[in-house]
Amino acid sequence: MVCVTGGATGTLTIARPGAAGYAVQTIEVGSCPHDPVLTVDGACVLVPCSGDAQLVKVRLKDGRIGGRCAVGDGPSHLVLHPDGSRVYSANSWDGTITCVTVEGERVGETASGGWAHAIDITPDGRSVWVANFLDDTLAVFDALTLDRLALLPTERYAHGLDVSPDGRYVVATGFSSDCARIYDAGAFREHGRVEVGRGSSHSAFVGDHAWIGCSVSGHVARVELASRRCTAKVRLDGQAGPAA
Repeated sequence: MVCVTGGATGTLTIARPGAAGYAVQTIEVGSCPHDPVLTVDGACVLVPCSGDAQLVKVRLKDGRIGGRCAVGDGPSHLVLHPDGSRVYSANSWDGTITCVTVEGERVGETASGGWAHAIDITPDGRSVWVANFLDDTLAVFDALTLDRLALLPTERYAHGLDVSPDGRYVVATGFSSDCARIYDAGAFREHGRVEVGRGSSHSAFVGDHAWIGCSVSGHVARVELASRRCTAKVRLDGQAGPAA
């Protein structure tokens, strides 16, 4: 299945595959829906509606709304705890993060920083990382208590934040910078900066490398995480450029 939010229309569109193609259903969920997350059983999506300060639970098989719960102001991105029991919402407009159960019961809320936006959690479920791109900071929280463990500097406008699948590294991009930063996920400290290109936004991981999309430069950069070296830049026309 494919789920797409319509920020301007307040809708969620679900495309379900079938023998004759895709059956498409569009439902109204709330004001300014942003980036949904799938529950661990694959039965529902949780949709943050920024304009309503709510998370909306939608059942995928029929598009039925299963519930709503209040979070902080301006929920944008979500991350699900690895055990599937809780979800964390980065709330951009009031700079908080909220933790609720997947049934919608509030667990806690705490301040993160200016325009808390991108959010991720380590695979062991111990720490939650939030990029505050108005403050150019990265806040780290204990996933159980929401106590803040660290506050680290980032590049300007830290648009993207991703934890590597092995849980060793965190990559924070800088949309208004030529660099991204790599952090030690266990020690809560910065490893270093690496030049990747202008407009770095989101990252994906393959083996011991991160691939970082650079929207302004128009390429993806391949970064070796251990050495913090940019080993290749591939333009969107498929031609490889020289490494930084």
